[in-house]
Amino acid sequence: MNGVLCDLCGAPVADLAHVCARCGDRLRLDLEAVPLLVEELEVTLTGRARMTSGAVRRSSERRLPFHIAASEKGGHLRQVLVSWARLVADERGVQLPADDLVPISTWLLRQAEWLRHHPAGGEAVQEVGDAVQGVRMVIDRPPDQLYAGPCEVCQMPLYARPGDAEVTCRHCLAEDGERLVYDISARRKWMLAQIENLLGSSSYVAMPATGVGVKVSSSAVRMWVKRGKLAPREYAPPLKPDGPPRPLYRVGDVVSVAMGAVVAA
Repeated sequence: MNGVLCDLCGAPVADLAHVCARCGDRLRLDLEAVPLLVEELEVTLTGRARMTSGAVRRSSERRLPFHIAASEKGGHLRQVLVSWARLVADERGVQLPADDLVPISTWLLRQAEWLRHHPAGGEAVQEVGDAVQGVRMVIDRPPDQLYAGPCEVCQMPLYARPGDAEVTCRHCLAEDGERLVYDISARRKWMLAQIENLLGSSSYVAMPATGVGVKVSSSAVRMWVKRGKLAPREYAPPLKPDGPPRPLYRVGDVVSVAMGAVVAA
């Protein structure tokens, strides 16, 4: 025995890496899962298209709508993968992949063995695993049902069937003694008010826009920019030292353009 132990589980490591092969496999499995999780995340957000606002009563505090949580978890996963991709690219002197979840995860998968030998390899396994698990938690939903936001009284999640105009809370009663009912089309407008000022890349802003019933793809966002219909609100630092700043778009602007408006500088 050489005395080298895994930074995560404490098991002996035969090849002097900082992370044992078993823990390294966790990183590989998490990265391999990302493309399917992206598809499931889009399905979850599309289901959010029928969210509600007109409740009988309002609570003083509101939990973030579930599709906003889904957008945030997807955005956090992207940030985690980008940060590790930057570390690898900087230290190995290699080209970064495209700035989207699927190409980044696929690229990092090819770097997993190198990360296993890196002093921060244990952190990579932990951070990527936590971010992937966060996405898994928000895409879990009852089969064949669409998330309709939290009840504004008890905060329990509400689910409706596709095509329903209303959704009923099974736990709360309205003033007339009947079950508390929410109008789905009304809350769609409320949902948009909660997310319209979010900023992000073309792929990021497409997710919450789709979540409020306006089906948008990242390619559509980029096309609108080229056609002069949409302009970024801010710019993020470049991924590479010599790269261009990254444009950040506003969700409300994206929704407006999808509905026929022009939001350009």
